[in-house]
Amino acid sequence: MNVDGIRRALTTAARDGKVDAADVDRIMLQARDGGGLSSLERSTLLKAADGFDDGTKQRLLSHLAAMGQTNAWVNIEAKGQLATLDGRYANLTLTVPGLSARVGLFDNAFALKGKAKADGVLQLTIDGQKLSVPVKAGEGPQQILQKMKAQLPSNFAGVVLGGDVQPYDAASFSGRSARKTDSAAHLMLYKPASLGLAPGEKPLRVVVTGYGAFMGITDNPSANMAQTLAERGVKGAIVEYRRLDVTPAAVETFMTEMKRSPPDVILSMGVTHGQAQVEERPENHLGAAPDGNNQQMTERKVRVGGPQELTTDLPVDTIDWALQGFGGGRQVFTSKSDANYQPDRSAYLCNFLGYNLASEFGTTPKTTAGFMHITPETKADQMGAVLDAITAKQLEARRAGFPTS
Repeated sequence: MNVDGIRRALTTAARDGKVDAADVDRIMLQARDGGGLSSLERSTLLKAADGFDDGTKQRLLSHLAAMGQTNAWVNIEAKGQLATLDGRYANLTLTVPGLSARVGLFDNAFALKGKAKADGVLQLTIDGQKLSVPVKAGEGPQQILQKMKAQLPSNFAGVVLGGDVQPYDAASFSGRSARKTDSAAHLMLYKPASLGLAPGEKPLRVVVTGYGAFMGITDNPSANMAQTLAERGVKGAIVEYRRLDVTPAAVETFMTEMKRSPPDVILSMGVTHGQAQVEERPENHLGAAPDGNNQQMTERKVRVGGPQELTTDLPVDTIDWALQGFGGGRQVFTSKSDANYQPDRSAYLCNFLGYNLASEFGTTPKTTAGFMHITPETKADQMGAVLDAITAKQLEARRAGFPTS
């Protein structure tokens, strides 16, 4: 897809001046299948997105953040017809009768469902490299995906897991191995060498979040930073981008998703006009103030029965060490580096999310999670150093042997 193609697609998709998320998904699938996006095509989409409603704009940014991770992103195409778009996945009707496929929009997942009703060939393209997987009548997903895995180019690795990938659930690289009797199975793909992983080592899953509009801030620097960090990528991991509405409901929905499918690292961010810092001591307090939708919140506990204050799950010593190299230009601080450090006591949505993360994941070694404030001036290289350090420490912990499944 070229710039003119993107403009035509957006014009066709527009109804009453709006483009919905499903239309964005279709346009981005066409762009992926056409070999990705050039810098001009990307800027064209971003300019068009200024006229989208907020939810649709964030959908587009999630696509760009995923595709931007060139060391981690695997573009998977299958010969067939797009049937529907369902949450995080595109459903395809394949040329082999009896089989359907699901391809991840934001992750490297390829799922099969059903049983082949006749001999055929599953034709795929993985990052521009063509594969032809022979299929025999009666074969199921596990058998076919194992053959697909055996044909992968040498720079790719894959994990065949049982069950279908589900809408809105990010697929992980851990789970039950697929069985021959499974009616559905999925293959997770990655590039070990590009990610700095040892042979057979699976990538970490990292989630970065920022907040959206609130109290007159329409272009929240924390959401922009989260997208920048996702596109930048991190060694050893595949990064997912989230932009959260500034409401208790949005935070609770995000927490429900994270509890259902826990990642290895969660780094959440919000904007402040004070000091960029790790929020090390979230408190069990939500104040009475307007949320991002200008709805009045009721003063209450974040979690009834929880401690009045918690300690962040983020590795403060590790973060502080990673930032020391910036010397006098350092913009992000911790209690270790600032004798006058004061934790966030706004009782707003930043603290609300920070407390939830500390409460849910603070005693779980498999997930490191916490909250940081940034300013509009905070440099991406410093936050990138923070995310690198957190992820590297978590990868070391996994290698040291704490349970991962």
